[in-house]
Amino acid sequence: MQPEITVGLDGSPESLSAARWAAHEAQLRGLPVRLLHLWITRPVTAQNIPAEYPQAQAAQHILQDAESDLLKHCPHVPVITELLPADSPAALLPAARNAVLLGLGSQGLGPVQGYLLGSLALHAVARFERPVVLVRACEEPDGTSTPAAQSGAVAIGLSLRSGYEGALGFAFGAAARRGVPLLVVHATTRRPVALRWERPPDESLQQADQRALHEALLPWREKFPAVHVVEHLSHESPARAVVDIAPGAGLLVVGRGGYRTGLGPRIGPVAHAAIHHAACPVAVIPHD
Repeated sequence: MQPEITVGLDGSPESLSAARWAAHEAQLRGLPVRLLHLWITRPVTAQNIPAEYPQAQAAQHILQDAESDLLKHCPHVPVITELLPADSPAALLPAARNAVLLGLGSQGLGPVQGYLLGSLALHAVARFERPVVLVRACEEPDGTSTPAAQSGAVAIGLSLRSGYEGALGFAFGAAARRGVPLLVVHATTRRPVALRWERPPDESLQQADQRALHEALLPWREKFPAVHVVEHLSHESPARAVVDIAPGAGLLVVGRGGYRTGLGPRIGPVAHAAIHHAACPVAVIPHD
């Protein structure tokens, strides 16, 4: 089947912003957008049928309103709508099996910069085998909601552990499609001197870090020669480093490693920090 970009809708302004972001991305990629709303059903009985009917109508209105909005903002993007009866929000991931990426809204915590990451979004970020992009809403003067920080460079927090190629490929592709610079930050463990009696860091080690970063980027620079790349070594923790580069970015890209606990997979500290503190859309790329 044809690849597509899927958006999970729940009727919130954040999910509508995710749909708009996804439509813009689909336009850049020449792909359709599938708007998917899960209608969580109960076992059907004669008693609850009258109550279920208005809920089904409301679910249809969520899809219709989002479709109308996308046709207004991105009229050339094919839009597919699907109302999926399901008994659990976990049904979203199997339903998005043809998606090259999954877009979801994330609800901000009022004036506090952060995300209220619901169980569905957390489940998707931790388990979906393709990129998940989390978008929160930014209210315009006319009262409409648009994706926060649509413009600006693409930024990526890069770990040089094995498996980083998927995140780099996503980031370079996003920057190339948008015609914007790519800011790459790599957190090194070699911290600057804090006290005057501390031993200065070995300059050769700093150069080795810079060389390792440059060599990791070299194949992608050759593949995307039009992308202007800015390399940066941070002496902060990896989580702090990605938070620091998020302001002003149009998209922040982070990897999600194979972190697991007795309760199942988790997203890891870097992705967690990006999701909770970055105002721009955050793309979480699996590399288990």
